[in-house]
Amino acid sequence: MMASVKASDDSNRTVLITVIDIGDGGVGLVTKSKLVVGNVLSFRLLLMGATREIYIQARVLWTKEYGRAGCEFARIPPVDLTILHDWLKRKIQIKKPLIAV
Repeated sequence: MMASVKASDDSNRTVLITVIDIGDGGVGLVTKSKLVVGNVLSFRLLLMGATREIYIQARVLWTKEYGRAGCEFARIPPVDLTILHDWLKRKIQIKKPLIAV
């Protein structure tokens, strides 16, 4: 996954982020902005193939060089959580090989 979005932090500062990974518990991202562990980022994310954006609030758990960060979900509205879970289920389905193995 790779999606660039505008997020806002606890101070209502706009932060440009690129979500590079998403799972049941959180997101991995990259940004040129300085992030502080514990801050909460709020943003809307359109998952490829989804019918609408989902709203996410994610708490920064760690940061590394080159702007990488890992965040846990702090809050996702129930309907958006259902969209995320359905999307993740579709992404992890094992497909049958085209030829017999």
